[in-house]
Amino acid sequence: GLVFLPMALTIMLTARRTGALVSRYGARSILGGGLVLMTGGMLLLTRIGSSGSAFWYVVVPGLLVALGIGLSVVSSTIAAVQGARPEQAGLSSGLVNTSRQIGGAIGIALLVSLASERTSNLIGDGAAVASALTDGFRLAYAIGAGLCAAAAVVALARLPRASAAGSQRRLRIGLVAILACFAVVDFAFAGGPGAPIGSYTTKGTWSFVSAPALHPPKITAAAPIDDGSLAPGYIMLANFYDLTSGPIAGQSGPLILDNQLRPVWFRPVPKDVVASNLSVQTVEGKPALAWWQGTITSTGQTETGEYVVVDDHYRRVATIRGADGWILTLHSFEIVGDHAWVTANRNVSMNLTRYGGAKNGALVDSAVQEYSLKTGRLLYSWDALDHIPLSDSQSPPPPNGFPWDAYHVNSIDVEPDGTFLVSMRDTWAAYQVAARTGRIEWTLGGKHSTFTFGKSASFEWQHDVSVHGSQVTLFDDECCEITGAGTYLSADGPSRALVLRLDRARGTASFVRQYTHGDDFDAAYMGSVQSLANGNVFVGWGAEPYFSEYSRAGKLLLDATFPSPDLTYRARLQPWSGTPADPPLAVVRRSGTKTTVYASWNGSTALAAWQVLAGPSATSLRPVGAAPTTGFETAIPVPGGSAVYEAEALDASGKTIGRSLPVQIAR
Repeated sequence: GLVFLPMALTIMLTARRTGALVSRYGARSILGGGLVLMTGGMLLLTRIGSSGSAFWYVVVPGLLVALGIGLSVVSSTIAAVQGARPEQAGLSSGLVNTSRQIGGAIGIALLVSLASERTSNLIGDGAAVASALTDGFRLAYAIGAGLCAAAAVVALARLPRASAAGSQRRLRIGLVAILACFAVVDFAFAGGPGAPIGSYTTKGTWSFVSAPALHPPKITAAAPIDDGSLAPGYIMLANFYDLTSGPIAGQSGPLILDNQLRPVWFRPVPKDVVASNLSVQTVEGKPALAWWQGTITSTGQTETGEYVVVDDHYRRVATIRGADGWILTLHSFEIVGDHAWVTANRNVSMNLTRYGGAKNGALVDSAVQEYSLKTGRLLYSWDALDHIPLSDSQSPPPPNGFPWDAYHVNSIDVEPDGTFLVSMRDTWAAYQVAARTGRIEWTLGGKHSTFTFGKSASFEWQHDVSVHGSQVTLFDDECCEITGAGTYLSADGPSRALVLRLDRARGTASFVRQYTHGDDFDAAYMGSVQSLANGNVFVGWGAEPYFSEYSRAGKLLLDATFPSPDLTYRARLQPWSGTPADPPLAVVRRSGTKTTVYASWNGSTALAAWQVLAGPSATSLRPVGAAPTTGFETAIPVPGGSAVYEAEALDASGKTIGRSLPVQIAR
């Protein structure tokens, strides 16, 4: 909103001076000049991009438009009353003001309609939402420029000329100079892309001497950690970002932490994408990691996305991308055998008037898909639009040209019996589907639930639904309908991790237990819940920057928080054993009389200690120091005076499992 404040001030200040300018140059020249400035400003606004600075794209050309409005509004009123008799002056002024208001309202409504239609058509044809929106704006600005230009021609042709040709020349020169200045500034500074989606700061991040290119976010404990009660395993996450706040703290990428919240493995993704949904999978009987990387709009819609799979040496073994116009979303990925099950979206042009939307609207369709890990070929697709009525959506179509995310698929749980459980956030329901036939066997929640809910058992806007025999776990957001970028309706209750018991014979869903973070803890989107083998429960709090581990009875054992504005879509605790293909890294630093070797081995889970070797050459080394690991990087004091140093990685038994390249003291 503050972006438009300079424009309002410009209109006000210009309008105050316009009367004097009309007295000097005449109504024809000032009105025509104002309309020409508006035309120029509108043409500059057609250069708006889907990313970049609002100041250069909107404020600068907007000031030129505002300058033209200030000149045109007052001068048009003066021109209207100049030829009227005194007793008709008030009527003439009133007619001008009324026609200006009615015409402006009709014009804006027409331009908005044309822009929305253009945007919806582009989205339906597969264009990215951001670029489709700006293309719609460009069309509206171009039409507006044409209308202003036509009005300028009419004003200059029909209104009487003023005298004082010399003054008119000075006015024309001034107008040309103003237009030229704005054009030069706009073309010089606007037009560049905005900051990449993965732009980051290093405030609140880790920095390592031995791995200076890595800057994962520093996750900290929000409460004392109950070490003795934690479940075994490593914390799997990927730092995401608040959809309307950036840049993120630290690079985005898959991140593994130990139970003391220290990094074990981190791989930053390119700056033009963000990462999400890190998980442990199995490929050909061996452990593997998988994560999503891509781009997302400020309203949570996936624009691009792929899943990357690496082995236990962190080498890429597969990449899965969407087919047939489908885009793989960050929400869910599960490997079964040599197939990958994923969530996917695509935009579809559709007449949405029967649901309260636009005739030329666009729908975000959702699907569960199966791909071959070896070939990347699409093998199976279950389309929500073929099985779930759009009238089941709890989210109304948006009125602003955005596509309608009626389903919002956000988790799948593939079962051994040939079924899968799929969650649709925006229908408030999860669906058990027979994969072979595509038939929905039962529905939990929503407008047509198969089950009747007991006290405290119902949920809204849920995530991460999975079935465990007769029980179901899910993250109950209880929040919120999205009304725009970063804006939501109020929550209906606090977010919680929820455990339900299903009685399929009786058709009932009863409350078993819940895990909360307080009565005012509202996750507007995202969230996860995981039942652990020892009975503990691991919860990711989605849009709230926390993840927690609870005992079965609900005791808080671990509570961790991200640096602002970071979040994580999902947080898991899983067993993992990784042996990096790359050797350890070592750097030697001397400060005064002290010499220190900094050693790290990104991703090694067997690493327990370091031994430093030193000598006059790489072939004449002997042990000079040792230390247990203290986290991702360990600082080991050593005697000075040697020319070459090496760091040996040791496991818990003292066996050498890796060795750095020989290094010299950094100068």
